[in-house]
Amino acid sequence: MRKALHNLLLNYPEDVVLLHPDMWPFDTPQALNSGIQEPNIVNLACGLASTGKSVIVYAVAGFVLYKAYEQIKYNVKGWAEFSGSITFVNAGHNGCYSACGRGHEVQDDWQLCSALGLELYEPKDVEEFVQCMKEFIPMKGSRFVRLGFDTEPR
Repeated sequence: MRKALHNLLLNYPEDVVLLHPDMWPFDTPQALNSGIQEPNIVNLACGLASTGKSVIVYAVAGFVLYKAYEQIKYNVKGWAEFSGSITFVNAGHNGCYSACGRGHEVQDDWQLCSALGLELYEPKDVEEFVQCMKEFIPMKGSRFVRLGFDTEPR
């Protein structure tokens, strides 16, 4: 799925920004690798979205939803999503990071997203993922996209 995201970004101007914590060698002008610091990535996404930009945060869900919960609750939901777009794209929901430890997995993302007021989407394949992203990029607000392995549906 990250390859599809990378290829999709090649068709968008630089006012669409991808933030990621060292997840993939994205080589598009919009991609910013900020290193492993998810709460700061969410704050940066908020700043960019508040200027009207469309921001995609691509990261392991456990780190974004757990480590940056308060940033999402107060900065995304309380402020930035009213000016721009923030789409959280999680990587590896269905276990590809399980060997890395429990911090890389999240089993309660539905409950966390519900508590935060984030709509959760689960595309079944690459085509559906790309279609979702095309809809979300110009759309104000915030949302969470749950992905599985790169080579398999969900």
